[in-house]
Amino acid sequence: MLRMVEYATITVELEPAEAVELSRLSRGTRSGDGRPRVIERVAPATAPGSYEVTPGPYVGRFRLSSGRVVDIGSRFPFADMAVLLELGHRATLLHDDIAVAAGGHGLMDVIATAFCREAARVTGQGLAKAYEQRTFLRPPYPGAPSVSAQLRVHAGRPDRLATRASRLTVNVPLNQVVATALRRLLTLTYSDKSLTQRLRALAPAFQRVTEVAGRPPETREVPARYRDIVPLARLILEGQTALPVSDECAGASVLFSMTKIWEAYVGRWLSARWPGSTISGQHRITLTDSSPDRAGWADFVVLEADVPVAVYDAKYRPWRAGPSTDEIYQLYTYARRLGITHAALVYPAAEERHASTTVDEVTIESYGVPVRQVNSGS
Repeated sequence: MLRMVEYATITVELEPAEAVELSRLSRGTRSGDGRPRVIERVAPATAPGSYEVTPGPYVGRFRLSSGRVVDIGSRFPFADMAVLLELGHRATLLHDDIAVAAGGHGLMDVIATAFCREAARVTGQGLAKAYEQRTFLRPPYPGAPSVSAQLRVHAGRPDRLATRASRLTVNVPLNQVVATALRRLLTLTYSDKSLTQRLRALAPAFQRVTEVAGRPPETREVPARYRDIVPLARLILEGQTALPVSDECAGASVLFSMTKIWEAYVGRWLSARWPGSTISGQHRITLTDSSPDRAGWADFVVLEADVPVAVYDAKYRPWRAGPSTDEIYQLYTYARRLGITHAALVYPAAEERHASTTVDEVTIESYGVPVRQVNSGS
């Protein structure tokens, strides 16, 4: 297995075909195929057969055509990652395995471990059921005769019968979401070999449950025993995962776009920081007064009575006490165009941090936010 950490350059020995495959992943959306730029850079090192590889802002794992598994870990602690990945206050699910995960297991091992624990609890208490109408064409014929089925299937023959009756089934949307996530996890390779065995042991319980086609349906009313597993299942299946599937990339892969996930987390942090205000994400800001119009998109703009009062930019990188020159240009321009004096950068940090820079009347603040801060109520 090839282990890397996002944005950290390592020197590894690669087969020529592996180097080519990783190079293709470094092109990302620049090639116009819509794939994420999982790898930032691949370059030959001084030793023959060695390459310098720098992954981008994705965390997870995938398998190369050679069969070699690439595992990209986060720069931040797994406990923080559990929160960032929308486990929220349920991060305690991972308590038993945090030490093991910190010892080198990949992020998907952590997610799969939590999923196994919750799926075992759900199956132990019994899968959710609902009634469905079924058509019966052979004896015994339960329920009541169905004229429509009789005409559709038997063309109205008097010697044939069709009936309809209600039957309990576990093939309901709630179980379909969980079953689809389970089958997705079963396609992955884990550092902890027992995880595959635990996932396989769960499969028979969902044998009669079909998979979700497309985006998982919204689950409004969730029984108490499902409240922890449904967010995990949706996390695995929804748009927070980017799958760089192509002819050159073999096997199943699950990669989490940490830039997008951190941006979503900052949105929640701002909602707690500015109660009663409107938080406008990807807010359009007109940059020019003459034609042609040019516009920028701020990560977040805080509005009070539809009037901008602050602009924020989410930065998924270690805390920095002051903005770079480019960031000063960007945030100062946004603030002036919005007619406000408050702009800020928000970074993930181990502890709460704060610094500020003043340009004319505009104050550009830098916040380091502990990722458990929002969920702890602070």
